[in-house]
Formats: sequence, C-alpha cells, structure tokens
Amino acid sequence: MKKNFKQTSRRGAIAWLLQRISAAIVFVLLMLHFVTYHFLSRGKAPAYGDVMAKVTSWWFPLLQLVFVTCALYHGLNGVWNIVEDYVSSRFWRLVCYGLILAVGLALFCLGTLTIVRIAYLKA
Repeated sequence: MKKNFKQTSRRGAIAWLLQRISAAIVFVLLMLHFVTYHFLSRGKAPAYGDVMAKVTSWWFPLLQLVFVTCALYHGLNGVWNIVEDYVSSRFWRLVCYGLILAVGLALFCLGTLTIVRIAYLKA
C-alpha cells in the first residue's frame, strides 16, 4: 500500500494533539468526579437529596456532556489508530470507519439522552 506521508501528516498531527487534549480533559473530569462523590462524602454514602441537588444543577449536565464527548472521542480515536496500524485494505478500513462512526454516534445519543433525562428529574 502506497501512502503519501506529506498528505496525511497534518491530519495525523491534529488527531494526535486532540487525543492528548481529550485525555487531559477526561482525567480532570474523572478526578473531579472522584473527589466530589467519593472523597467529600467523608466515608459515608451520600444522601439521595444531595446527589439529586448536584445532578439537577446547571453545571452537572454540562460537565457530563463534556465528559461523554471527550471520552468517546478519545476511545474511538484510539480504536481508529489501531485500525490504521493493522488494516491495510481500503475496503476494510472504510467498513471499520463506518462501524466506529455508527457506534460513536449511537453512544453519544444514548449518553446525551441519559444526561438530559436525569437533569430534568425533580428531587
């Protein structure tokens, strides 16, 4: 398989940079989740009312949507990089790319629907 590396280098560099940025964002949001839910509860399970107050606030759905978006991008971009490394047939690359896009879109819609439904619950 012939590859013109001058044509693919910029796209690869942007994907590499976005992979690192999404990893940093996912890490920060995951640490925020652990600190908020596990360490600030002082060794006891948080009360239902406390959790619902947090979940129905204005900032929680926004952070969850950012988390879902970055985590999906990070994971699916990693899978695509593996496919690029090991699949040389153009047809199978297109099939894998279509599957990755379909799975990503389905998971994003499901995650967004879950976040929106939980955000509008009343405590």
